[in-house]
Amino acid sequence: MTDDSKTNREILRGASDGLLIAIREVDAKERQKRGVRPGDPGFAPVAREVRLAAEAVLKLAREEEDRAEVTSGNLAGAGLPTINASTPRADLAELLGAWRAIERELEAAEPGSAEAGRLMDDFEAVRDRYARALDAIKRKS
Repeated sequence: MTDDSKTNREILRGASDGLLIAIREVDAKERQKRGVRPGDPGFAPVAREVRLAAEAVLKLAREEEDRAEVTSGNLAGAGLPTINASTPRADLAELLGAWRAIERELEAAEPGSAEAGRLMDDFEAVRDRYARALDAIKRKS
């Protein structure tokens, strides 16, 4: 596999994993919002967080689509395995593991609780680290 092929594989896998996690983030934020009364002053900020998370999903989907345009039906994609058959880079896999651990804790936390808020902050921090790591891979391509 050439360096370009390896980079394309890593970017596609990273974008796909990031997209799945971002979708879960929208779900987690929406579930958190459902635990807040609409008259509560905290309801509108949580609704805004849901929208921002959904916009991040769309951004990631556009980026993945752009990479698909680069690889689809040409030499850049020839010989690349499916995304399922690709393993994530070690640095991204480590972040994905942390992200999923936080996600499990978040699912168990009471929506709207201080614990849920702290976990959501942790979730976002790991998401941002993941995005920076994926951007670094993209810049090398």
